[in-house]
Amino acid sequence: MGFFEYVPESPIGGDIQTQGVAFSMTLFAGTFENKVDRKGRVSLPADFRSELPEGGERIVYIYPSPRHEALEACDKAFMKRIVEAIEARPLYSDDEEDLNQSIVATARKALLDETGRLVLPPDHAAHAGISDLAVFVGQGNRFQIWAPERFKDHSEKARARAKNKTLTLLPARGTEGGDA
Repeated sequence: MGFFEYVPESPIGGDIQTQGVAFSMTLFAGTFENKVDRKGRVSLPADFRSELPEGGERIVYIYPSPRHEALEACDKAFMKRIVEAIEARPLYSDDEEDLNQSIVATARKALLDETGRLVLPPDHAAHAGISDLAVFVGQGNRFQIWAPERFKDHSEKARARAKNKTLTLLPARGTEGGDA
């Protein structure tokens, strides 16, 4: 089991209920490479921007990946779910403290400017080895940001591991036997 455990209760793109609170699921999909300017600004891919709420402040939370030499990012709704999952662990336990220190304490709010750019925090970019190019990798309700050479290596290994794995789709909510 990894840092996140998720049991889907609805099809992708729908709403889910978690302890009586509805969350709209974001779908970050695809892989995109963008230039990083000398000030650390990079454009969030248009496909990812379209998944963020319109109007008001458009933000994502960026934190060093707890598993890889890369960054993870998500919207506010998913960050709240991460916090709730961590807080469900016994208070003051090693698990609770380790996860809080690895994710919540290192997360930075990144505001998108009017052109869809965000600033990568310098210490986060250094953790991921990101300098002049960044690869954005959709992960469903979150996305990763990699240095191109690190992502290439990681992607090849992940594809090799995935070759012998299968995926079982759960029936869509509201259907019997999964025939929708």
